[in-house]
Amino acid sequence: MQNEEITKQMIDCHKAAFETGFNAVVMLQEQTSKAMDNFLKQSPWIPVQSKSVINEWTSMYKKGTVDFKETADQNYEKLAEMLTSGLSAFQGKSKK
Repeated sequence: MQNEEITKQMIDCHKAAFETGFNAVVMLQEQTSKAMDNFLKQSPWIPVQSKSVINEWTSMYKKGTVDFKETADQNYEKLAEMLTSGLSAFQGKSKK
C-alpha cells in the first residue's frame, strides 16, 4: 500500500508541475493575444484580411492549448491507473 501512495504522490507532483508551467504559458498567450488585439484595433492601415488571419491563428492556438491540456490530463489518469495496477500485480507476484 505504501508503494501505491508514493507512486500517486509522484504522479500528483509531476502533474502539479506540468499544470503550473502550462498555466504560465496560457497566461502569456492570453496577454499576448490581448496586446495583439489592441494593436490591431489601433492600426487602421492593416488590411481586414490580415486581421482576420491573425484572429484565426489566435483561435487555433487557443483550441490547440485546450486540446493539449485535455490530452495531458487523460494521459496522467492513464499513467496513474497503469502504475497503480502494475504495482498491485507486482506485489501479488512477490507475495507468492
